[in-house]
Amino acid sequence: MTIPIPRNWWYRIAAILAFIIAQVIVLVVPMKMQEPGDWTYRYATENFAAGQLTIDESQYIAESQDVWDSFGQFLGYARVGEDKWGLTVAPGYAFFLVPFQAAGIPQMAASLLSLGLAVVLYLLIARMKGEKAAVFGLVLLLFTPLYLAMWQRVYMDALAALAFCGIGGGLYFYYWVTRDGHKPGRDIALLSAAGFFIAAGTAVRYTNILIAAVFGVHFLYMAVRCHIRRERFLPNGLYFLLGAAVPFAGLLAYQAIVFGSPFSYGYQFSQLPINFAWQYIGGPIAYQIVRTNFINLWATLLIAFLVSMIAIPAFFAAAYFKLWTKKGYEEWTELPDHVYLAMLGWVVAVFGLYIMYNWTAYQPVASMPFPLLTRFYLPALFPLIVIASLALARIVDKVAISVLVTAAMLGMIFFIQAARMHVQFAGQITIPSLSLPVQNSAPDHLRIYFVEGARL
Repeated sequence: MTIPIPRNWWYRIAAILAFIIAQVIVLVVPMKMQEPGDWTYRYATENFAAGQLTIDESQYIAESQDVWDSFGQFLGYARVGEDKWGLTVAPGYAFFLVPFQAAGIPQMAASLLSLGLAVVLYLLIARMKGEKAAVFGLVLLLFTPLYLAMWQRVYMDALAALAFCGIGGGLYFYYWVTRDGHKPGRDIALLSAAGFFIAAGTAVRYTNILIAAVFGVHFLYMAVRCHIRRERFLPNGLYFLLGAAVPFAGLLAYQAIVFGSPFSYGYQFSQLPINFAWQYIGGPIAYQIVRTNFINLWATLLIAFLVSMIAIPAFFAAAYFKLWTKKGYEEWTELPDHVYLAMLGWVVAVFGLYIMYNWTAYQPVASMPFPLLTRFYLPALFPLIVIASLALARIVDKVAISVLVTAAMLGMIFFIQAARMHVQFAGQITIPSLSLPVQNSAPDHLRIYFVEGARL
Protein backbone atom coordinates (compact mmCIF):
# COMPACT_ATOMS: atom_id res chain seq x y z
CA MET A 1 0.00 0.00 0.00
CA THR A 2 1.37 3.40 -0.95
CA ILE A 3 0.40 6.75 0.47
CA PRO A 4 -0.25 9.26 -2.31
CA ILE A 5 1.73 12.48 -1.92
CA PRO A 6 0.25 15.63 -3.48
CA ARG A 7 2.37 17.11 -6.24
CA ASN A 8 2.86 20.36 -4.34
CA TRP A 9 4.59 18.45 -1.55
CA TRP A 10 7.02 16.95 -4.05
CA TYR A 11 7.93 20.48 -5.07
CA ARG A 12 8.38 21.49 -1.43
CA ILE A 13 10.55 18.47 -0.70
CA ALA A 14 12.69 19.31 -3.74
CA ALA A 15 13.05 22.89 -2.49
CA ILE A 16 14.11 21.72 0.98
CA LEU A 17 16.65 19.29 -0.48
CA ALA A 18 18.10 22.02 -2.72
CA PHE A 19 18.55 24.30 0.29
CA ILE A 20 20.20 21.54 2.34
CA ILE A 21 22.61 20.65 -0.48
CA ALA A 22 23.60 24.28 -0.98
CA GLN A 23 24.06 24.76 2.77
CA VAL A 24 26.29 21.70 3.03
CA ILE A 25 28.44 22.89 0.14
CA VAL A 26 28.86 26.29 1.79
CA LEU A 27 29.84 24.72 5.11
CA VAL A 28 32.29 22.09 3.86
CA VAL A 29 34.37 24.44 1.68
CA PRO A 30 36.92 26.17 3.95
CA MET A 31 36.30 29.91 4.29
CA LYS A 32 39.09 32.39 3.59
CA MET A 33 39.26 36.00 4.67
CA GLN A 34 39.89 37.20 1.11
CA GLU A 35 39.51 40.98 1.39
CA PRO A 36 40.04 43.84 3.83
CA GLY A 37 36.25 43.95 4.17
CA ASP A 38 36.17 40.52 5.83
CA TRP A 39 38.42 41.80 8.60
CA THR A 40 36.50 45.05 8.85
CA TYR A 41 33.20 43.32 9.62
CA ARG A 42 34.79 40.82 11.97
CA TYR A 43 36.33 43.52 14.15
CA ALA A 44 33.31 45.82 13.82
CA THR A 45 31.08 43.02 15.10
CA GLU A 46 33.37 42.39 18.05
CA ASN A 47 33.57 46.12 18.82
CA PHE A 48 29.80 46.56 18.65
CA ALA A 49 29.31 43.51 20.87
CA ALA A 50 31.54 45.23 23.43
CA GLY A 51 29.37 48.36 23.22
CA GLN A 52 31.97 50.33 21.22
CA LEU A 53 30.44 52.25 18.33
CA THR A 54 33.83 53.94 17.96
CA ILE A 55 37.33 52.97 19.06
CA ASP A 56 40.28 55.04 20.21
CA GLU A 57 43.58 55.29 18.39
CA SER A 58 45.40 52.77 20.56
CA GLN A 59 42.74 50.14 19.86
CA TYR A 60 42.81 50.96 16.16
CA ILE A 61 46.56 50.43 16.11
CA ALA A 62 46.26 47.15 18.01
CA GLU A 63 43.58 45.82 15.65
CA SER A 64 45.57 46.98 12.63
CA GLN A 65 48.58 45.07 13.89
CA ASP A 66 46.50 41.93 14.45
CA VAL A 67 45.10 42.11 10.94
CA TRP A 68 48.52 42.83 9.46
CA ASP A 69 49.95 39.71 11.05
CA SER A 70 47.26 37.60 9.38
CA PHE A 71 46.39 39.44 6.18
CA GLY A 72 47.86 42.86 5.57
CA GLN A 73 45.30 45.65 5.49
CA PHE A 74 42.78 47.01 7.97
CA LEU A 75 40.95 49.76 6.11
CA GLY A 76 37.38 49.76 7.40
CA TYR A 77 37.95 52.31 10.14
CA ALA A 78 38.93 55.97 9.77
CA ARG A 79 39.49 58.93 12.04
CA VAL A 80 36.18 60.68 12.76
CA GLY A 81 37.26 62.89 15.65
CA GLU A 82 39.92 63.52 18.25
CA ASP A 83 41.20 60.07 19.28
CA LYS A 84 38.07 58.60 17.72
CA TRP A 85 37.87 56.05 14.91
CA GLY A 86 34.62 54.95 13.30
CA LEU A 87 33.38 52.32 10.86
CA THR A 88 33.36 53.61 7.28
CA VAL A 89 30.84 51.11 5.91
CA ALA A 90 27.16 50.91 6.81
CA PRO A 91 26.77 49.37 10.29
CA GLY A 92 23.61 47.33 9.78
CA TYR A 93 25.19 43.96 9.05
CA ALA A 94 27.68 44.21 11.92
CA PHE A 95 24.80 44.88 14.32
CA PHE A 96 22.86 41.93 12.89
CA LEU A 97 25.90 39.68 13.27
CA VAL A 98 26.57 40.56 16.93
CA PRO A 99 24.38 37.90 18.66
CA PHE A 100 25.61 35.15 16.34
CA GLN A 101 29.24 36.16 16.87
CA ALA A 102 28.68 36.24 20.64
CA ALA A 103 27.22 32.72 20.50
CA GLY A 104 30.17 31.49 18.43
CA ILE A 105 28.03 30.62 15.38
CA PRO A 106 28.51 33.50 12.92
CA GLN A 107 27.75 31.24 9.96
CA MET A 108 24.21 30.85 11.27
CA ALA A 109 23.62 34.54 10.55
CA ALA A 110 24.20 33.94 6.84
CA SER A 111 22.15 30.74 6.95
CA LEU A 112 19.20 32.54 8.57
CA LEU A 113 19.31 35.31 5.97
CA SER A 114 19.50 32.76 3.16
CA LEU A 115 16.59 30.79 4.59
CA GLY A 116 14.44 33.89 4.95
CA LEU A 117 15.21 34.97 1.39
CA ALA A 118 14.50 31.47 0.05
CA VAL A 119 11.11 31.28 1.79
CA VAL A 120 9.98 34.70 0.55
CA LEU A 121 11.17 33.98 -2.99
CA TYR A 122 9.37 30.62 -3.03
CA LEU A 123 6.10 32.08 -1.74
CA LEU A 124 6.17 34.94 -4.23
CA ILE A 125 6.88 32.83 -7.30
CA ALA A 126 4.45 30.12 -6.19
CA ARG A 127 1.72 32.74 -5.95
CA MET A 128 2.60 34.18 -9.34
CA LYS A 129 3.17 31.03 -11.41
CA GLY A 130 2.87 27.93 -9.23
CA GLU A 131 5.18 25.82 -7.08
CA LYS A 132 7.00 24.24 -10.00
CA ALA A 133 8.22 27.69 -11.04
CA ALA A 134 9.04 28.39 -7.39
CA VAL A 135 11.35 25.35 -7.28
CA PHE A 136 13.02 26.56 -10.47
CA GLY A 137 13.60 29.96 -8.91
CA LEU A 138 14.94 28.55 -5.67
CA VAL A 139 17.47 26.33 -7.45
CA LEU A 140 18.61 29.24 -9.60
CA LEU A 141 19.06 31.38 -6.50
CA LEU A 142 20.88 28.85 -4.32
CA PHE A 143 23.33 27.76 -7.00
CA THR A 144 24.16 31.14 -8.48
CA PRO A 145 27.99 31.19 -8.15
CA LEU A 146 28.14 34.63 -6.56
CA TYR A 147 25.35 33.79 -4.14
CA LEU A 148 27.20 30.68 -2.91
CA ALA A 149 30.43 32.66 -2.58
CA MET A 150 28.91 35.43 -0.47
CA TRP A 151 26.81 32.99 1.57
CA GLN A 152 30.06 31.36 2.62
CA ARG A 153 31.86 34.61 3.44
CA VAL A 154 29.94 35.42 6.57
CA TYR A 155 32.08 38.48 7.40
CA MET A 156 31.04 40.35 4.28
CA ASP A 157 27.86 42.36 3.76
CA ALA A 158 26.95 41.24 0.23
CA LEU A 159 24.54 38.45 1.16
CA ALA A 160 22.84 40.65 3.76
CA ALA A 161 22.59 43.51 1.25
CA LEU A 162 20.69 41.14 -1.05
CA ALA A 163 18.71 39.34 1.63
CA PHE A 164 17.24 42.37 3.37
CA CYS A 165 16.21 44.02 0.09
CA GLY A 166 15.04 40.68 -1.31
CA ILE A 167 12.92 39.80 1.71
CA GLY A 168 11.44 43.29 1.83
CA GLY A 169 10.93 43.55 -1.91
CA GLY A 170 9.49 40.04 -2.09
CA LEU A 171 6.94 40.78 0.64
CA TYR A 172 6.06 44.07 -1.04
CA PHE A 173 5.45 42.38 -4.40
CA TYR A 174 3.56 39.57 -2.68
CA TYR A 175 1.18 42.17 -1.30
CA TRP A 176 0.48 43.56 -4.77
CA VAL A 177 -0.09 40.19 -6.45
CA THR A 178 -2.38 38.91 -3.67
CA ARG A 179 -4.21 41.92 -2.26
CA ASP A 180 -7.99 41.85 -2.32
CA GLY A 181 -8.80 44.55 0.21
CA HIS A 182 -10.57 42.16 2.58
CA LYS A 183 -7.66 41.29 4.88
CA PRO A 184 -6.47 44.56 6.41
CA GLY A 185 -4.53 42.84 9.19
CA ARG A 186 -2.54 40.77 6.72
CA ASP A 187 -1.96 43.77 4.46
CA ILE A 188 -0.64 45.86 7.34
CA ALA A 189 1.74 43.08 8.41
CA LEU A 190 3.04 42.58 4.86
CA LEU A 191 3.55 46.28 4.17
CA SER A 192 5.14 47.01 7.54
CA ALA A 193 7.59 44.13 7.21
CA ALA A 194 8.33 45.06 3.59
CA GLY A 195 9.13 48.65 4.49
CA PHE A 196 11.29 47.57 7.43
CA PHE A 197 13.44 45.13 5.45
CA ILE A 198 13.87 47.42 2.43
CA ALA A 199 15.05 50.25 4.67
CA ALA A 200 17.24 47.85 6.66
CA GLY A 201 18.96 47.02 3.38
CA THR A 202 20.16 50.64 3.27
CA ALA A 203 21.50 50.29 6.82
CA VAL A 204 23.44 47.25 5.59
CA ARG A 205 24.86 48.98 2.50
CA TYR A 206 24.54 52.70 1.86
CA THR A 207 24.13 52.35 -1.90
CA ASN A 208 21.00 50.25 -1.42
CA ILE A 209 19.27 53.61 -0.99
CA LEU A 210 18.77 53.46 -4.76
CA ILE A 211 16.74 50.25 -4.40
CA ALA A 212 14.71 51.87 -1.63
CA ALA A 213 14.13 54.83 -3.95
CA VAL A 214 12.72 52.51 -6.64
CA PHE A 215 10.21 51.15 -4.14
CA GLY A 216 9.45 54.67 -2.95
CA VAL A 217 8.57 55.75 -6.50
CA HIS A 218 6.45 52.61 -6.99
CA PHE A 219 4.65 53.26 -3.69
CA LEU A 220 3.75 56.81 -4.69
CA TYR A 221 2.65 55.72 -8.16
CA MET A 222 0.38 52.99 -6.80
CA ALA A 223 -1.05 55.28 -4.11
CA VAL A 224 -2.04 57.81 -6.78
CA ARG A 225 -3.35 55.12 -9.13
CA CYS A 226 -5.45 53.50 -6.42
CA HIS A 227 -6.84 56.90 -5.46
CA ILE A 228 -7.82 57.69 -9.06
CA ARG A 229 -9.48 54.28 -9.44
CA ARG A 230 -11.15 54.62 -6.04
CA GLU A 231 -9.41 51.45 -4.84
CA ARG A 232 -8.69 51.19 -1.13
CA PHE A 233 -4.94 51.39 -0.40
CA LEU A 234 -4.48 54.14 2.15
CA PRO A 235 -4.32 54.32 5.15
CA ASN A 236 -3.03 50.72 5.33
CA GLY A 237 -0.35 51.60 2.79
CA LEU A 238 1.14 54.12 5.20
CA TYR A 239 2.34 51.22 7.33
CA PHE A 240 4.90 50.62 4.59
CA LEU A 241 6.39 54.03 5.36
CA LEU A 242 6.11 53.42 9.09
CA GLY A 243 8.02 50.16 8.80
CA ALA A 244 10.73 51.87 6.74
CA ALA A 245 11.04 54.69 9.26
CA VAL A 246 12.40 52.40 12.00
CA PRO A 247 15.70 51.34 10.32
CA PHE A 248 16.19 54.79 8.82
CA ALA A 249 15.79 56.38 12.26
CA GLY A 250 18.28 53.93 13.71
CA LEU A 251 20.80 54.66 10.97
CA LEU A 252 20.47 58.43 11.40
CA ALA A 253 20.91 58.09 15.18
CA TYR A 254 24.04 55.97 14.68
CA GLN A 255 25.50 58.52 12.27
CA ALA A 256 24.80 61.37 14.67
CA ILE A 257 26.62 59.54 17.47
CA VAL A 258 29.60 58.35 15.43
CA PHE A 259 30.09 61.11 12.86
CA GLY A 260 28.56 64.08 14.66
CA SER A 261 25.66 64.57 12.25
CA PRO A 262 22.78 62.32 11.19
CA PHE A 263 23.51 63.23 7.57
CA SER A 264 27.21 62.33 7.67
CA TYR A 265 28.04 58.78 6.64
CA GLY A 266 31.02 56.47 6.68
CA TYR A 267 32.04 56.72 3.03
CA GLN A 268 32.89 60.40 3.59
CA PHE A 269 35.66 59.36 5.98
CA SER A 270 36.91 56.29 4.14
CA GLN A 271 40.62 55.68 3.64
CA LEU A 272 39.81 54.26 0.20
CA PRO A 273 39.06 56.18 -3.01
CA ILE A 274 35.32 55.44 -3.35
CA ASN A 275 34.43 57.30 -6.55
CA PHE A 276 31.93 56.92 -9.37
CA ALA A 277 31.93 58.13 -12.95
CA TRP A 278 29.54 61.03 -12.32
CA GLN A 279 32.16 62.61 -10.08
CA TYR A 280 34.36 63.06 -13.18
CA ILE A 281 31.72 64.52 -15.50
CA GLY A 282 33.25 67.14 -17.75
CA GLY A 283 36.37 65.14 -18.57
CA PRO A 284 37.33 61.90 -20.30
CA ILE A 285 37.62 59.88 -17.09
CA ALA A 286 33.86 59.38 -16.63
CA TYR A 287 33.45 57.78 -20.06
CA GLN A 288 36.55 55.64 -19.66
CA ILE A 289 35.43 54.26 -16.30
CA VAL A 290 32.11 53.08 -17.75
CA ARG A 291 33.73 51.78 -20.92
CA THR A 292 36.43 49.89 -19.02
CA ASN A 293 33.89 48.28 -16.70
CA PHE A 294 31.81 47.14 -19.67
CA ILE A 295 34.81 45.66 -21.45
CA ASN A 296 36.52 44.09 -18.45
CA LEU A 297 33.60 42.82 -16.41
CA TRP A 298 31.01 41.43 -18.81
CA ALA A 299 32.47 37.90 -18.81
CA THR A 300 33.08 37.98 -15.05
CA LEU A 301 29.50 39.11 -14.45
CA LEU A 302 28.17 36.28 -16.63
CA ILE A 303 30.09 33.78 -14.49
CA ALA A 304 28.87 35.37 -11.27
CA PHE A 305 25.27 35.64 -12.53
CA LEU A 306 24.70 32.58 -14.70
CA VAL A 307 20.98 33.27 -14.32
CA SER A 308 21.39 36.47 -16.34
CA MET A 309 21.60 34.36 -19.52
CA ILE A 310 17.94 33.51 -18.88
CA ALA A 311 16.83 36.66 -17.10
CA ILE A 312 18.00 39.24 -19.65
CA PRO A 313 16.12 37.66 -22.61
CA ALA A 314 13.14 37.13 -20.27
CA PHE A 315 12.97 40.83 -19.44
CA PHE A 316 12.89 41.66 -23.16
CA ALA A 317 10.36 38.92 -23.88
CA ALA A 318 8.05 40.11 -21.12
CA ALA A 319 8.22 43.68 -22.41
CA TYR A 320 7.50 42.54 -25.96
CA PHE A 321 4.49 40.42 -25.05
CA LYS A 322 3.08 43.03 -22.70
CA LEU A 323 3.03 45.50 -25.58
CA TRP A 324 0.93 43.02 -27.54
CA THR A 325 -1.46 42.35 -24.67
CA LYS A 326 -3.49 45.44 -25.54
CA LYS A 327 -4.09 43.97 -28.99
CA GLY A 328 -5.57 40.77 -27.64
CA TYR A 329 -2.43 38.65 -27.16
CA GLU A 330 -2.21 37.77 -23.46
CA GLU A 331 1.09 36.62 -22.03
CA TRP A 332 2.99 37.13 -18.77
CA THR A 333 -0.31 38.00 -17.10
CA GLU A 334 1.00 36.70 -13.77
CA LEU A 335 3.47 39.61 -13.71
CA PRO A 336 1.56 42.92 -13.40
CA ASP A 337 2.99 45.74 -15.45
CA HIS A 338 3.80 47.89 -12.43
CA VAL A 339 5.60 44.98 -10.71
CA TYR A 340 7.57 44.31 -13.89
CA LEU A 341 8.67 47.94 -14.07
CA ALA A 342 9.66 47.97 -10.39
CA MET A 343 11.79 44.85 -10.88
CA LEU A 344 13.40 46.33 -13.96
CA GLY A 345 14.10 49.54 -12.06
CA TRP A 346 15.68 47.49 -9.26
CA VAL A 347 18.12 45.83 -11.66
CA VAL A 348 18.93 49.07 -13.46
CA ALA A 349 19.53 50.89 -10.16
CA VAL A 350 22.19 48.37 -9.05
CA PHE A 351 23.90 47.69 -12.36
CA GLY A 352 23.64 51.31 -13.46
CA LEU A 353 25.42 52.46 -10.30
CA TYR A 354 28.25 49.96 -10.17
CA ILE A 355 29.04 50.04 -13.87
CA MET A 356 30.25 53.54 -12.95
CA TYR A 357 32.41 52.37 -10.03
CA ASN A 358 35.99 53.60 -10.35
CA TRP A 359 37.61 50.85 -8.26
CA THR A 360 36.36 47.91 -10.33
CA ALA A 361 37.41 49.55 -13.59
CA TYR A 362 41.12 49.21 -12.87
CA GLN A 363 41.60 45.83 -11.29
CA PRO A 364 43.50 42.83 -12.72
CA VAL A 365 40.40 40.87 -13.66
CA ALA A 366 42.25 37.75 -14.83
CA SER A 367 44.06 37.27 -11.51
CA MET A 368 41.16 38.00 -9.15
CA PRO A 369 38.36 35.66 -8.04
CA PHE A 370 35.10 36.81 -9.59
CA PRO A 371 33.36 37.55 -6.24
CA LEU A 372 35.80 40.38 -5.46
CA LEU A 373 34.71 42.38 -8.49
CA THR A 374 31.06 41.37 -8.80
CA ARG A 375 29.83 41.20 -5.18
CA PHE A 376 28.65 44.82 -5.43
CA TYR A 377 26.00 43.72 -7.94
CA LEU A 378 24.53 40.92 -5.78
CA PRO A 379 21.51 42.95 -4.51
CA ALA A 380 20.13 42.85 -8.07
CA LEU A 381 19.88 39.05 -8.02
CA PHE A 382 16.32 38.79 -6.64
CA PRO A 383 14.42 40.28 -9.60
CA LEU A 384 16.69 38.37 -12.01
CA ILE A 385 15.70 35.12 -10.33
CA VAL A 386 11.99 35.94 -10.40
CA ILE A 387 11.89 36.79 -14.10
CA ALA A 388 14.11 33.81 -15.03
CA SER A 389 11.94 31.32 -13.12
CA LEU A 390 8.79 32.65 -14.80
CA ALA A 391 10.49 32.16 -18.17
CA LEU A 392 11.71 28.62 -17.38
CA ALA A 393 8.20 27.60 -16.34
CA ARG A 394 7.06 28.32 -19.91
CA ILE A 395 9.27 25.74 -21.59
CA VAL A 396 9.18 21.94 -21.69
CA ASP A 397 9.97 20.40 -18.29
CA LYS A 398 12.82 18.24 -19.60
CA VAL A 399 14.56 21.25 -21.08
CA ALA A 400 13.98 23.36 -17.96
CA ILE A 401 15.34 20.64 -15.68
CA SER A 402 18.39 20.21 -17.91
CA VAL A 403 19.04 23.94 -17.66
CA LEU A 404 18.67 23.84 -13.87
CA VAL A 405 21.03 20.87 -13.46
CA THR A 406 23.62 22.50 -15.70
CA ALA A 407 23.35 25.80 -13.86
CA ALA A 408 23.66 24.07 -10.48
CA MET A 409 26.74 22.10 -11.51
CA LEU A 410 28.45 25.14 -13.00
CA GLY A 411 27.52 27.19 -9.95
CA MET A 412 29.18 24.73 -7.61
CA ILE A 413 32.29 24.45 -9.78
CA PHE A 414 32.78 28.21 -10.11
CA PHE A 415 32.14 28.72 -6.39
CA ILE A 416 34.67 26.09 -5.30
CA GLN A 417 37.29 27.45 -7.69
CA ALA A 418 36.86 31.00 -6.39
CA ALA A 419 36.83 29.91 -2.74
CA ARG A 420 40.19 28.13 -3.16
CA MET A 421 41.97 31.08 -4.80
CA HIS A 422 44.47 33.13 -2.84
CA VAL A 423 44.25 36.88 -3.24
CA GLN A 424 47.41 38.98 -3.28
CA PHE A 425 46.48 42.63 -3.05
CA ALA A 426 49.76 44.46 -3.25
CA GLY A 427 52.64 42.06 -3.72
CA GLN A 428 55.54 42.01 -1.29
CA ILE A 429 55.14 45.06 0.89
CA THR A 430 56.51 46.34 4.16
CA ILE A 431 54.40 47.09 7.16
CA PRO A 432 53.60 50.80 7.54
CA SER A 433 54.22 52.72 10.71
CA LEU A 434 51.26 52.17 12.97
CA SER A 435 52.19 55.04 15.23
CA LEU A 436 50.79 57.51 12.69
CA PRO A 437 47.52 56.06 11.33
CA VAL A 438 46.45 57.07 7.84
CA GLN A 439 43.47 59.41 7.48
CA ASN A 440 41.24 59.92 4.45
CA SER A 441 43.58 58.41 1.86
CA ALA A 442 44.78 55.00 0.81
CA PRO A 443 48.03 53.91 2.50
CA ASP A 444 51.10 54.22 0.31
CA HIS A 445 51.52 50.48 -0.05
CA LEU A 446 47.96 50.22 -1.44
CA ARG A 447 48.07 53.28 -3.65
CA ILE A 448 49.15 51.37 -6.76
CA TYR A 449 46.43 48.77 -6.32
CA PHE A 450 43.56 51.16 -5.75
CA VAL A 451 44.26 54.23 -7.82
CA GLU A 452 46.89 53.50 -10.45
CA GLY A 453 44.17 53.03 -13.05
CA ALA A 454 42.89 56.56 -12.52
CA ARG A 455 45.89 57.99 -14.38
CA LEU A 456 44.10 58.23 -17.72
